This record gives sequence, C-alpha cells and structure tokens, in this order.
Amino acid sequence: MQILCNIRFLRRLVGGLVLSLPLALAVQLARAQADAPPPKLAAGSIQTQANGRIELKPEAHMPLFVEFDRSAALTQVLTSALEAQGVRTTTDRSAAKATLSIRGDVVLMGGPVFHKGAKVAMGDATERTLAANAANRTPSAGEAAHAAVGVALDAAALKAATTPFWSGLAVSRMAEVLGEVTGIKGAFNTALTGDPRGICLSRCEDWKKVKQTAYAFVTFTSPDGKQELRVLASAFSETLAPEEVVAEALSKAVAAITPMPASTKP
Repeated sequence: MQILCNIRFLRRLVGGLVLSLPLALAVQLARAQADAPPPKLAAGSIQTQANGRIELKPEAHMPLFVEFDRSAALTQVLTSALEAQGVRTTTDRSAAKATLSIRGDVVLMGGPVFHKGAKVAMGDATERTLAANAANRTPSAGEAAHAAVGVALDAAALKAATTPFWSGLAVSRMAEVLGEVTGIKGAFNTALTGDPRGICLSRCEDWKKVKQTAYAFVTFTSPDGKQELRVLASAFSETLAPEEVVAEALSKAVAAITPMPASTKP
C-alpha cells in the first residue's frame, strides 16, 4: 500500500512539473516582453513605400533558401518570420528550389551629429549594434563561450528589443553605433556639446531633426525567373531611432512576400 501511494504521489508530482514548466516559461517571456522599452518614435511618424510583391508557391519554390546580406542575425529573424507564415525553408542552398536574398542600407542625415550624413549597410549596422550591446553586458558563465551576436540573441536580450519584429535583438543603440562606424565623433546630447553647424538662419524648427531612412531590396530567384521588391521607410525627428525605421522597412518587406496555398489537384 505504501508503494502504491508513493507511485501515485510521483505521478502527481511529475504531472505538476509537466504542466508548470510551460507556464513558467510563458510567465518569464511575458515578463521580458513587459520590460521591453516602448518605441522611441511617435506612432505614425515612420512613412513607408513598397514597390512590388513576391508570391511563393509551395510546389515550385519550397524549400526556400533565405539570406540577408552581411547579417546572420537578420537571416535568422527573417527566416523565422517567413516560417511563421507557413514558408518551408532550408539552410542548404543546393537543396532549395528558390532563393530569397535581402540587402539594405541605413541613411541618417541632419541634426547636430549627422549633419554630414551617414550611410551604412543594414546588415553591418545590425551586427555591429548587436556586438556593441553584447560587449556592454556581463555574460554569465554559460554565455562565456558564445560569440558576441550569440550573446545578444540570448533570451535575456529580449528586454532590449525595440519592436516586435526584432524578436529580442538588442539594437536600441544603433544610432550611436552608426556614429562610431562612420567616424562621426560627438555626444548625442546637444545641450552639452552645442551644435557644430553654427547659427540657424532658416527653418530653425527642423534644425535638430534627423532624416532616418532605411532601404530594403528583396530579390527572389526561382526557375520561373526573378522577382524584385523594394521598400523605403523614413522618419524625420529629433529622436534618433534608426532601428525602428529599419524594423518598419523589413516588416513591410516580409508582409509583401505572400505564400500561396498548395495546389489541390489530385
């Protein structure tokens, strides 16, 4: 009888653990998402334009090989975004029936820091920002062997996500990193440094605003031929948040890639 009671107790214990683990993970994820900072740019301040649409056919185009120029992290995010829409992908280019390649640029122009302009490939900007954020946090023992991007992709970095698109990528310091990459030295606080351009003579209300633009170019290659998609997103604001402009451009690009339903022919 005692043995039977013990068995019943163990079953209840194991069952409780099985039920509580998903709940615990869900609670942890919810807390991390709640800790994510709100968007820096005001709602509606990012303007977008999209030119083109890509249709993916299951029989002819899948599995699909996806690649983002100069960024393993963005390749991973975009692959996950497409898979969430039902697209079958592969990491083996030779096994793919079609390829989807994405490249892009981030351009900042205006304000006290970027008055001379800065242009960086979107992939480079993302990878450098991830590395910079990873370098500024103390890794745990388990993270010690990870690469910089691997650390930034860790679940703990979800707290630094700026928009849902980034899926936890810590890219909130992209403007600062772009300033360093392009050789622009100078604090982002104009109250401390002043403005190197001198005196404003016209349109002074826009003197401190920066035009932040993200260009995304998508090329789809299959046996049927080639399709192209271009997306532009921009914001004109004193608030520097190029990562949000990039996220908007890439979100629009993904939205314009449409998986078609599978054929119902017998």
